[in-house]
Amino acid sequence: MYLPEIAQIPKVFSHQYIANTIEVSIVLDLKWVNTSEDFNEICRNESYILTKARLTFVKWFRKYWSGIRLPRKLVLVYMPLIVIPTLLGSLLLMNSYTASSKQASRDYAGDLVGLMVEQMDYRLSSIEDLGKQMITDAELLELVGRTDVSTYEQLDKTMAIKNWMNHYWLNNNMNEFIVAMVLDTGDDTYLYNENEVSQYRIRDPEYKRAVRNNRGGAVWFEPARFSNGFQQFEAFRVGRWVRDGKLNEVGFLTIVVDVEAVRSIFNQTKLDQNALLRLQTADGRILVDNGNGEEDAGSYQDLHLDYSDIREDWALSASLKMDDLYAQINRMIRLTILIILVVFVFGLVVTRYLAIDVVNPIRKLMNNMMSGIQSASPRKLAKFKGAIEIREMNDIFVSVMYEIEQLIQQTVSQEQKKRAAEIEALRKQLSPHFLYNTLNSIRWLAILQKQNNIKAIVDSLSSLLNYTLRDANELATLREDASKLDDYISIQKIRYRQFGYATDLEERALDASVPKFIIQPLVENALLHGLEPLDRMGQITVRASIRGSVLKLTVEDNGIGIAPDKLAEIRRQLSGAAPKGTTEHIGILNVHERIVAHYGYPYGMTIDSDPGRGTTIEATLKYEERTDNENHHHRG
Repeated sequence: MYLPEIAQIPKVFSHQYIANTIEVSIVLDLKWVNTSEDFNEICRNESYILTKARLTFVKWFRKYWSGIRLPRKLVLVYMPLIVIPTLLGSLLLMNSYTASSKQASRDYAGDLVGLMVEQMDYRLSSIEDLGKQMITDAELLELVGRTDVSTYEQLDKTMAIKNWMNHYWLNNNMNEFIVAMVLDTGDDTYLYNENEVSQYRIRDPEYKRAVRNNRGGAVWFEPARFSNGFQQFEAFRVGRWVRDGKLNEVGFLTIVVDVEAVRSIFNQTKLDQNALLRLQTADGRILVDNGNGEEDAGSYQDLHLDYSDIREDWALSASLKMDDLYAQINRMIRLTILIILVVFVFGLVVTRYLAIDVVNPIRKLMNNMMSGIQSASPRKLAKFKGAIEIREMNDIFVSVMYEIEQLIQQTVSQEQKKRAAEIEALRKQLSPHFLYNTLNSIRWLAILQKQNNIKAIVDSLSSLLNYTLRDANELATLREDASKLDDYISIQKIRYRQFGYATDLEERALDASVPKFIIQPLVENALLHGLEPLDRMGQITVRASIRGSVLKLTVEDNGIGIAPDKLAEIRRQLSGAAPKGTTEHIGILNVHERIVAHYGYPYGMTIDSDPGRGTTIEATLKYEERTDNENHHHRG
């Protein structure tokens, strides 16, 4: 037997097991550190989970970053550090400039519109005051109320009324916009200034009803088109109900106002060319505008301002065309894009020069390293231009290769001497057969002295050692493994007398190929950790069955069981969710790792336990019958 065969002995048959078997109390250098309580406390802490997630992300990012080549890294670093801040800064500056420009335009337009509203209110109020003065003039009302006059007196009355109208017209500062003034008493109509074919429709029932309803207040009517027989014109009508001192109806006063009274205000402002100005009703009907909306009213919707409560339900609406402002903004956008492109191109040029100065030398350094790994002579390694640091690295690498070349020569010589010394040492080492022969001598001594119990335990131990050392094959039949398990049980029953042992193995399962000592560590775990602390009779049951292409091995005990927190820790270790660490159930984990290493996933082990009632461990293996060649090799 050679020394490499000793390494094939499972840990269960290491120093501690042999010492327990022959009941020699030896303290070994195996120190178990129980950290399950600390580990469970950490796992229950929510911060641990978050920290683990962050560490996982950091590991993934480092792995991803390490797989990217340097030219791409330079671009990835350059983009967020230079281009993105430049882009964001430009966008923020552009948005700020646009918002401030719009706000400035809005404020400027608002001030102008407010001035227009004030001027419009002043003009309309002046015209209303003219009508108020006329209908409250006692002399004029007395003159109008004169009746039973002759024809001559009627002419004189008419002339006197028109003189009164002329007097008021001359004294009003808005007379340039007053087209006509009409005083209608029902029987007579007194008209001053411009005549009109329909007499400005002052006798329309709707007109009179609206004026009467306002009880003498000024009523503004929407602009209408009128004609004097030669040309048409557009004008407002301001109507008032005229009554005498006894509140008897005298008639109706109508002042006809040219729409230029409003439109001229529009034309006096700087907004006239770049804005659509409208005097309109609450429901959107246009009364007067500045004429800019006839061709393209939709283009004046960028900035909209409304001022209500001018007269009746009229409002002044201003819609500004922001073409000039947007032209400046567009110029700024183009400038921003140009700056970004220049920065981007500059960055690419810098990246290119970095590639020439850094990346290419690094590649040449890598080629030198690959040549050095392939045992090229240091004298054949190339020198190159580039960054000083990389050239220094190359010089250091060449120097190291010279030293390695010398060390290799020294190592070859030393290895030859070491090999010779090892061969000599192997000759003097203890052969494993010596242990087997010694146990055989103990057996014969026990027979001579009629110590049957010692003979039985030595026979069982010899059988186990022979089973372990006789060949290098890792696999055996379940029948063979179960037989050696019986030897193990017989040894343990000498030490632990208060337990029972039973098997329930299907006949077909006995010919299945399994790794050596696949059941024994599970039985030992049940014996040491489940049954030993009991104060009653313990029982261990081993079952084997075949389910399709799967071999099921089960070890049950009626021991003290496993605490829930410790059971959860073992399950996490079996699933790989927790590190193996140190645990008193190391045998279970080793068996699980052997199964996974031999068969792969999803094969392995599961464990279930009921504290105070016992534990069940189930191993799932791939069902494979042992071939004749394997049996022959095993017997040989």
